[in-house]
Amino acid sequence: MDIEELKKDLAEVDSLLQQASRKRVKDVLSVAQHKIRTEIGSLEAKAKQGQATASSPASASPGGSSKPASEKTYVVDLNEYAWDQSDKFLKIFATLDGVQKLTEADVEVKFTPTSMLLTVHNLNNKDYRLTINNLLFPINVEKSYHRIKSDMVAIYMKKETEAQKWSHLTLTEKRLNDIKDAKFKTDNDDLKDDPSAGIMNMMKKMYETGDPEMKRMIAKAWTENQEKQWKEPGVL
Repeated sequence: MDIEELKKDLAEVDSLLQQASRKRVKDVLSVAQHKIRTEIGSLEAKAKQGQATASSPASASPGGSSKPASEKTYVVDLNEYAWDQSDKFLKIFATLDGVQKLTEADVEVKFTPTSMLLTVHNLNNKDYRLTINNLLFPINVEKSYHRIKSDMVAIYMKKETEAQKWSHLTLTEKRLNDIKDAKFKTDNDDLKDDPSAGIMNMMKKMYETGDPEMKRMIAKAWTENQEKQWKEPGVL
């Protein structure tokens, strides 16, 4: 029965109950009053439950973008990617299994003249993020874009200066490479006396004054160098 009709019945029973004088009649009306109120409460509860169900995702999308509220989404930083270049574009390729199943709204790329941020939302209950800061040269934000391919996101960053060859993707990578080159090219007397100590001092200064990206790459280079030394014959 409709809730509004039940409320009308309840109002009439309430009115009759106020007019009744006989105990038996009052008891019958009180039972009817309680029954109608119970029915109204039950129907109102079902209506609220239906509204909550309608406002939540009814089913998961092909890429898994809709999920029960109890499921937690994890953020995964992407550290592996490939890059290439043409005269007009710097191209970034990030591999993500099943990304083609997502909607365009689930794959977001933000550009600045010197950085790029890729965010992939709700892919198998995870968010993926790829951040590249300190690009070697400026890019044209308005003309940069991305494409969703099979198991991959391809990002096209328009070069501000066409035909300009990028030796490295970021200024941080170039600086680190320059440090390595200094080991072989510098004429500094201290480096001649103790090349390894000189290089370590340079890297220490770069780490102390560098941005987070610089510090991360120096730490990675240091770790790889230590692992290489441990693998050399005669090193315990």
